[in-house]
Amino acid sequence: MNFRLKPAGGPFDDPALLVCPNNSNNLLLFDCGTLHGLRTKDLLKVRWLVLSHLHIDHLIGFDHLLRVRLFSDLPLMVFGPPGTTEVIGHRLKGYSWNLTSGSPFWVETIDLSSPLAPIVGATYRCEEQFDREELDSSVLFSGERTLTLREDLSLSWYPVDHGVPCYCYLLRKNLLAKFSQEMCIRLGLKPGSWVQKLLDSSDEDFGLEVEGEWRNREWLSERLLSHRDDEMIGYLTDTRLVEPLFQNLSKFFYKVDILACETAYLASEERLADKNLHMTTHQGANLARCCGAKELHLFHLSRRYQESGSERHLEEARSIFPQARLLKA
Repeated sequence: MNFRLKPAGGPFDDPALLVCPNNSNNLLLFDCGTLHGLRTKDLLKVRWLVLSHLHIDHLIGFDHLLRVRLFSDLPLMVFGPPGTTEVIGHRLKGYSWNLTSGSPFWVETIDLSSPLAPIVGATYRCEEQFDREELDSSVLFSGERTLTLREDLSLSWYPVDHGVPCYCYLLRKNLLAKFSQEMCIRLGLKPGSWVQKLLDSSDEDFGLEVEGEWRNREWLSERLLSHRDDEMIGYLTDTRLVEPLFQNLSKFFYKVDILACETAYLASEERLADKNLHMTTHQGANLARCCGAKELHLFHLSRRYQESGSERHLEEARSIFPQARLLKA
């Protein structure tokens, strides 16, 4: 895969999952709970913080992240459900900042909702003691509940059932088509800078002379390029899972490569899970099976099981979805 996952703690710790796209210094952090398993050099590369909701166990590590990043020149973009901008603003104003005027660091927040709704967000600059500024954002919504992070990376969200505004997420990496060196040689061509132009679909007029004849982009693409499916990571935590949400999430996470999923309770305690607005091992495993996930990574287990350990959760999940594993640092 073109992603690497780095859990910040063990399955009983407060959730925080670092996603590292290959060949990139810009990392994404899902939730901000326990961060003790992440190195400072990784936290310095976090460009996007994506919050599922605003309960303390998903945001308790924000002060640690802020402390590490305080004089960084890489801004921190924070996305989350409605209320995120207000809560982050309160967290930033919880300290005195009279000695940080030389810092280039700044935080930008966006409350995710519908692209048709007015954008709620703010910019907080360290040199201005994190006073709230009107939003001046380059955030691009590329579809219904979809946000473009960069040209090849997008984030989609879907509301779940946890008693407060709470989202699950789908991170999608668009892969360039694969160039065939063998076919290139067979056509009598030599690879060069033109290959990148062929891969860049924005240049519609691109073409080359092949064996004495001019060939356009469509002809060249058909012979030299092969399509590659997008790579996807699903992140789901803190929800009860009943119909119609189960079916909706099966479609939302369709064919994900990895589904990182909370399984707070054992299957025998489904009523307790439902009461506390969480999921069981069997529910998470059935969702992974129904959406066609390649792998299921379990996290956010209830601490009521901490003494007995996590193996029973894993066994129950694997009885339905054999490609299950525990997320742990």
